[in-house]
Amino acid sequence: MSTKMHRRTLPCLASLLLLIVSNVATAQIEEIIVTATKRAENIQDVPISISAYSGEFLENSDIRTLQDLSLYAPNFTFATSTQPTNARIFIRGIGSVGNSGIETSVGVYVDGVYYPRPGSVIGNLLDIETAEVLRGPQGTLFGRNTAAGALNLTTRNPTDEVGGYVQAGFGDYSAYSLEGVFNTPLSEKVSARVAAKYSDRDGYGFNTLTDREIGERDDLTLRGKLGIDFTPNLYGKLTLDYNEIHTGGQIVELVPESASPVFDGTLTALFGSNATTANGTDQIINQDHQDSVDDEQWGASFDLEYSLGEHTLRSITAYRDWQADNRESALRLTGDVLPRNHFYTTQTFSQELQLLSPSDKPLTYVLGLFYYDEDYDIDEDFDAGADACVPLVFALAGAGAAALCQSMPQFPATDSAYQQKLTSTAAFAQATYNFTDRFSMTLGGRFTSDEKDASFIQTTPNAVIGSLFRAPESVPDLSSSDDAFTWLVNAQLHATDEVMLFASVSTGFKGGGFNSGGSGVALGRAARIFQEETSTNYELGIKSRFWDDKATANVTAYRTELDDFQDRSFDGISFLTRNAGKRTQTGFEADTVFNPTDSLMIFGAISYLNAEFDTFASASPLPGNTAPQDLSGRRPHFSPKWQGSLVAEWRAPVGSGNLEWFLRPEYTYIGDQNIGGNTNLNPQSIQDAYGLINLRLGLAAADGSWQVSAYGKNLSDEGYCEVMFDQPLGAAFGAVNAAANTVTQRCIVGAPRIYGVLFRMNFGS
Repeated sequence: MSTKMHRRTLPCLASLLLLIVSNVATAQIEEIIVTATKRAENIQDVPISISAYSGEFLENSDIRTLQDLSLYAPNFTFATSTQPTNARIFIRGIGSVGNSGIETSVGVYVDGVYYPRPGSVIGNLLDIETAEVLRGPQGTLFGRNTAAGALNLTTRNPTDEVGGYVQAGFGDYSAYSLEGVFNTPLSEKVSARVAAKYSDRDGYGFNTLTDREIGERDDLTLRGKLGIDFTPNLYGKLTLDYNEIHTGGQIVELVPESASPVFDGTLTALFGSNATTANGTDQIINQDHQDSVDDEQWGASFDLEYSLGEHTLRSITAYRDWQADNRESALRLTGDVLPRNHFYTTQTFSQELQLLSPSDKPLTYVLGLFYYDEDYDIDEDFDAGADACVPLVFALAGAGAAALCQSMPQFPATDSAYQQKLTSTAAFAQATYNFTDRFSMTLGGRFTSDEKDASFIQTTPNAVIGSLFRAPESVPDLSSSDDAFTWLVNAQLHATDEVMLFASVSTGFKGGGFNSGGSGVALGRAARIFQEETSTNYELGIKSRFWDDKATANVTAYRTELDDFQDRSFDGISFLTRNAGKRTQTGFEADTVFNPTDSLMIFGAISYLNAEFDTFASASPLPGNTAPQDLSGRRPHFSPKWQGSLVAEWRAPVGSGNLEWFLRPEYTYIGDQNIGGNTNLNPQSIQDAYGLINLRLGLAAADGSWQVSAYGKNLSDEGYCEVMFDQPLGAAFGAVNAAANTVTQRCIVGAPRIYGVLFRMNFGS
């Protein structure tokens, strides 16, 4: 579908929406309860920019990952790199890249527990009560590295009723899934809930070089919850969870428009064929692809709530363990050269204490203490690969160098080890005073202290291979200490019973850190350290209900300013993070829900983003250049000007009314944006606007006991890139055109058209 068609589609759908809702309405919108303020509140009463999705919405749209969720939430982007665990989470165009020594800009919380690394949340969203996207710094109540926002996920709790469901799914690419939830009381004071899902599919891609499918994936998710009423005043929840992911990696294509005759000729001369194919987004590659991911995580948390008179004392204790073993063909040539292995291990312990005042007084408040401890290790090594010494080194340096290369270790050829220890403590308080029934103000503050130590050691067992792109280095004494005070001021006015206005100023903080990856030169201690990043956010918003609570419309305008933003750039050989300058994001986001009839529900969301580097005087150069660029005044990458989504669901009875049918069309629009992995704003890395169309239809029992549905995703089979990046070692292989400042580009391809069926049986109450 063309860009023009996509630009017309969303306004046309919006016009249709307005036409429909102009009819007489007879139903009311379901209330969504969120916990963004550490209390259970109606989303319409929470004076921040927040999009919330109920578990029912997630299930009806088959939203199973955060990447799926990003297609519905305005100003929220989730994309993966060549390694699926190197996830990128952006809110309002601000985010952190990959599982490196850099901290995240968007904090992820599940049942109040902080998940530190984006890669550890790429699994299934199973048995979710509510998914909340909190935009803007959440530096008071959440605090841990939430300079841009937070994702707050709440899973369903055990109840004292027997119930649950089982579901089976089947689709193309030999996909199948089995899912089940069972809830039961074990005694008068103890209830249990167990949720499990397994899914498996073949790969979306095909490698003509090896004549086999690539990109297969299987997931296993398990969660058990135990709810215990110890006394009338003391309630506890014990949660155990486990998740496994095994994949054949991402589909990474060469963008044919960027193909270089010299690069093609070099690969053909060395290995007998080149990597260029006719279409850059058709899931077909012709290159070495050894990619695989084995990802495993588990965790345990204990959540206690004690009624202390009119107050509530809450304790959340959690331990998490994450391990990921990634292998990838880093250079993606037509020969086996320098495959890379990454091993990530993270163990975290956290303890949070909260004291919540009664909610029916003029003054309400939350006081808290937070402790966090993390051990994080990254081991990276490159194997030589079967074609590294011969023909590559032979062609570059002659027979003697090739023989020397073969005499040295092949597995690994280079090796680096990064070890990091972080201890973070914080104290926070937030209070709201209701001056009248309609006007209130909130003040909040958080003091955070981070102590971080790390070491980096890199060796080159194969000195010939190492001389190409990795330098020996030993920096055993990296250290960083950050103290920060973040705050919030918010005013809230209920202009009428249906309209609430709010204004706020808030600040955020993301700790400093260390460059954790290998480099072609020894960086040294000073270059491996970067400092903290801070943000200030201004918001004006309105939340409204109208048509007798049959519709809601929430709109927020914002301005976010980042100081000393942490830029992670790529020089063709390695990544380097440093504090680069200032940037500003301004815009708005809007969420709407319309329930014009008992049969029809419509959800709409749209966002506008105007982003700019205020000062960025030493940005990475364009391909073929060595002098830094001044990108001040330019638009950052991963900042689409427009995003939007529109979802409608129609349900109607069949025959006597014992059955009902439903239809759920969905449309998502993502505007033009630069999606380059490097912040040099290479024009080659611009992804044109595109739209995705999903459809689900089915038949269900009117009493909700069973349901069968068929679905299609990306029905127009839109080809698009999630991320683009320069060909690694492009200059060495002739992929760079220095005169034109271009380089062969790589594209991580989005999912193709898929379809399937789901069968679900509900039981119990």
